[in-house]
Amino acid sequence: MPIKTWPDRLHAAFWQWGWLLPTVLPLAQIGGRALYTVLVGLYALWGLPCLWQRRQRLDQVTTGLYLALLGAMLIGIPGSIDPTGGLRVWGQFVMQTSTLLLMQAALRDSPANLDRLLNALALLGAISLAGLYLLLPYDWLEISGQPFDPSLQLREDNLPFLLPFLLYWLWRQGQCRWRLAAMIGLTVAVAAYVVLSEGRAALLGLVAGLMVFCGLVLGWRLRWILLLATLALVIGIAVHIGPFQKAELDTDHPLDAFTTGRSILWRQALTHPPARQWRGVGIGNEAYAADVLSFTIGGKPVQVKHLHNFLLDAWYETGILGISLLMTLIGIVLIRLAQAWRRLSTGDRQRAGVLLAAVLALMTAGLLSFSYTSRQLACYLFICLGGLSGMTPPPATADTDRDRH
Repeated sequence: MPIKTWPDRLHAAFWQWGWLLPTVLPLAQIGGRALYTVLVGLYALWGLPCLWQRRQRLDQVTTGLYLALLGAMLIGIPGSIDPTGGLRVWGQFVMQTSTLLLMQAALRDSPANLDRLLNALALLGAISLAGLYLLLPYDWLEISGQPFDPSLQLREDNLPFLLPFLLYWLWRQGQCRWRLAAMIGLTVAVAAYVVLSEGRAALLGLVAGLMVFCGLVLGWRLRWILLLATLALVIGIAVHIGPFQKAELDTDHPLDAFTTGRSILWRQALTHPPARQWRGVGIGNEAYAADVLSFTIGGKPVQVKHLHNFLLDAWYETGILGISLLMTLIGIVLIRLAQAWRRLSTGDRQRAGVLLAAVLALMTAGLLSFSYTSRQLACYLFICLGGLSGMTPPPATADTDRDRH
């Protein structure tokens, strides 16, 4: 029996369990930015060298689009205001989005790996939710000595993404009497934290994810899905109406006040597009566009760091080329899934529905909150895209399999 060298052992360990490391990241965020950054760096530095041996498992189209996207972002850095900062942000983006390729290769390695991924996200999601509630009294009772400000201190951003995995784990527990009650209770617990945090974007993402989950996993009819979405929004607004009364801050411009200035940002960005329309201002350099990111609302000047819309952020920083490649990459993954949908088993359709629910939750919230370089979109969205890509073999492979039979 040949003795394995340490590189071989590292490679084997990564494909056995190391590829699941990103499932720990939502929990790591509670521990702070440094812990998250260390784990992301470890994952990329460990996984990417291992990918070369499994490169034949990657889909050429999505891999090519992904590499082209990284290239489009890179060529926008020279000539930007802060090329050093831009290169640093680009490197962080590469490390986080490497989940697209590594998840794809891991899931094509074994059919059982998809369930391992879903179970790991459910387990770590449950621990993250418990951790958030355990930390709640620390902020609420002002033990830290700071006045309680839920919009700043509570960390609700990952909950809409994690909820579909938690619900799916409960749904798979057979005909247990407590299954439905547990699913309702879990949804209420997540929604309560989101509402308390005043996260309107997170609430919309939560509702969007629930709609997809109920439709594709539970098989609900459209009218029941729409009824659930309406009830969730109405109850969420009624329980904590304050965040939805922001239009009163500026009665002359109620829409701008209601969106907390986001509509102003979007108008200013469209009115003053980046000078380099094809390459953008450069990744990580959007914050220097002071004329676009500053505004006045209710008589108070406000300065922000990005446009609070991941599509506009990607367009402004990476230009027409970058945003086109990003949307094409996402579109190709979803189109391929739609083409393969009828060939999937019922179980695989439900698994795909879980990932799609998480994708829609993230993208819905990202239209009102996150930048494309945020953890939610650069890491968690690409985990889901990698998972969906791993479920659907490329057309060439599918055709070859049919020919063999």
